[in-house]
Amino acid sequence: MLKAVKDQIYHFIWNPPAPYAPTPSITVKLSGGDYTANFTQSRTDATVTTIANDRRTLTLSAPIATALERDEIKAFLKTDRDTFYAVTVSRLGGSAAILAEPLPREIDLTSSATLNFTMSTVDIPAANLDTSGTYPYTISFTDTAGASHVETGLLKVTPRPFNTGLSHDELVAQMANLADMVPRRQSDFTPQISAALDDIALRIRDHVVADGVTEDEVFNQQAFMRAHVYCTAALIYEMSQLFDAANAMRERCEELLEVALRSITLDLDGDGVIDEGESDLRRVGGNAQDFRASWKTYTKTENDSFFTPARGQRH
Repeated sequence: MLKAVKDQIYHFIWNPPAPYAPTPSITVKLSGGDYTANFTQSRTDATVTTIANDRRTLTLSAPIATALERDEIKAFLKTDRDTFYAVTVSRLGGSAAILAEPLPREIDLTSSATLNFTMSTVDIPAANLDTSGTYPYTISFTDTAGASHVETGLLKVTPRPFNTGLSHDELVAQMANLADMVPRRQSDFTPQISAALDDIALRIRDHVVADGVTEDEVFNQQAFMRAHVYCTAALIYEMSQLFDAANAMRERCEELLEVALRSITLDLDGDGVIDEGESDLRRVGGNAQDFRASWKTYTKTENDSFFTPARGQRH
């Protein structure tokens, strides 16, 4: 699920699964009516004339004048006699493009090839995102073979999309040993941080769904940063097949997540203000008056607000 900030322009980024023929479009079914727009390709295609023996260094027909932006590294290399290859461009300058990894096999450059930069964008105006809610979207495009495709998804409009604030710099500041483990295809751990954030969000949602809210109604989101750090570290260690270290990181993540859930602040009425009865709420564990809360994994429900155990029920 994608998340947009209420009353703010949303920069919708789309990376297609295959090369497409112009022009793909998106339709979002918002509360004020459908919003439809065409995608704009982030960077024009480049023509490849030769490829070095390392199968990574591409020579371009014309020098590139604009620098490679971070979001533009995904591309397709298309030739006349081979299939297309999904590639990651790690460097682009002058008349050369260098791929993050070698191509899996030799390609035929009897005629020139095309380096097709895939990232396409649409800016959804703030005026269309003035109502909180979850809205379906549809992306329609035609591939280069002429086949029509449709992608679907959900766009959630909310005042505070859940984010602990964890960045790559903060991650390696707390765990400096991870700095030397960045994969060759990446410049930092942003993908792992994003994946771990989704994991943390789903766990929080499981504990607050009985209140009729989601992780986006949590006010004290930064309280979950330490759990986010250890969850990200677990993913990184799993990538390196260091499973013992990964299990230790995940156990520590669970402990920190539980501690944060014992004192959580929720926007229960959706007014964007911390009201009385919305701060320091306990969403794991229990208390002395709840005979069912004798184990640490117990999650309180709405029934606990009116249920009073009798003496004969205690064990």
